[in-house]
Amino acid sequence: MTEYAPAATGSNTRTSSRLLLGLIAGLLGGVLVTSVAAIGLFMHRNETVRADPAPGGTYAAAVVRVHSPMDIDRYEVALGRLSGGAVPRGHVVEIPLGWSTEPHAEWTPDTVVLHFEPGGEIRVPMTMVLDTR
Repeated sequence: MTEYAPAATGSNTRTSSRLLLGLIAGLLGGVLVTSVAAIGLFMHRNETVRADPAPGGTYAAAVVRVHSPMDIDRYEVALGRLSGGAVPRGHVVEIPLGWSTEPHAEWTPDTVVLHFEPGGEIRVPMTMVLDTR
C-alpha cells in the first residue's frame, strides 16, 4: 500500500495570496485603463470659430465649435463679455442641426437677435447677456 505524505501548508497559502494579489492588480489596472480611455473619448474640446463684437466692443457673439471624438461636432453661440477674441463665460445658445454656423447678431438695447441662414432666429434678452460681476 502506498502512503501519501501530507502537503506542506505554506505552499497553498503562498499560491492563494499570489492569486489574490494578481487579481487585485489586474482589477486596478483595468479600471485605470478604462477611466483614461473614457476621459479621452468623451471629453469635449471647445474652439472659438469667430467672434462678432457688439457696437461698443465690450460684448460679443462668439461661435464656438464643440468637438468630441465619439460624437458629431456641434456649434454654440456664446453671448457675453469679449476677452482676448473669445467669450470665456456668458449665455450659451446651441445652434440647431441644419442651421448655418454663421449667424448674424443684431444688438438692440433689450435683446440680441441671432439671424440664421434658413430663416430662423433666436432672441436672447439682454439681461441674460450682461455680465454683472
